[in-house]
Amino acid sequence: MRNESAWTETKFSKDSRGRWRCNRSVVPATSHLFVDLVAKAYARALDTHAHGRIADLGCGTVPLYGMYRSLASEVFCVDWPNSFHNLSHIDLFADLNAPLDMPPGSFDTVIATDVIEHLHDPYEFLRSSARILKEDGKLIVGVPFLYWVHEAPHDYFRYTRYALEKMTSDSGLQLVELYPFGGPLEVLFDLVAKIAGSKMRATGIVNFFASWILSIPAIRNASGSKADKVPLGYILVAEKPKLADGAREMI
Repeated sequence: MRNESAWTETKFSKDSRGRWRCNRSVVPATSHLFVDLVAKAYARALDTHAHGRIADLGCGTVPLYGMYRSLASEVFCVDWPNSFHNLSHIDLFADLNAPLDMPPGSFDTVIATDVIEHLHDPYEFLRSSARILKEDGKLIVGVPFLYWVHEAPHDYFRYTRYALEKMTSDSGLQLVELYPFGGPLEVLFDLVAKIAGSKMRATGIVNFFASWILSIPAIRNASGSKADKVPLGYILVAEKPKLADGAREMI
């Protein structure tokens, strides 16, 4: 990772209890709820599965670095040169819709969060990810589902769990975990906050009301129980299987 010493928190920061959440000094109020939810989901996935040599693909400002740096032996950052984000940490500029010019079997973990909806050829991305992973290496992907169009015009797809399962299998990877984050109430509050848009007072009221409502365990659990049918997004973890000895000898 280039300029590692200059890295600063952007999208995510820790609260007073040490939990990752939306960095409210950076993220617009319209996305506070969504980013709070993905911060929790990403922190869980990374803490469980990320390790060793990590490739952060479509990394932008590397907002997840604070979550995984203690788990990594090395971090390699990849993004395309036309990214909307600060590019000072990029090790390799590449089009993620094309085969990656990176050695096969060179990473223990590949991360792509809020990336594949912006790729017009996600299958090529998954094939490349599978190729650069070591055997038993993990791919960690986060994608929105019931979420507004963003970073236009490069916003191409929303994926159901069934699409994600098929894409994983077709790319030669094995599914480890696939779970939704956010249910119908979270989807509703996120949408209302975005409709309120630049009306900061209205957005603040929406976020306050959402925080209060979702702090009630019975209501939060009821919404969570419907998340598989009305998800705000998904976290996918897949693994590159070990080759049989005979297949390894042929390679």
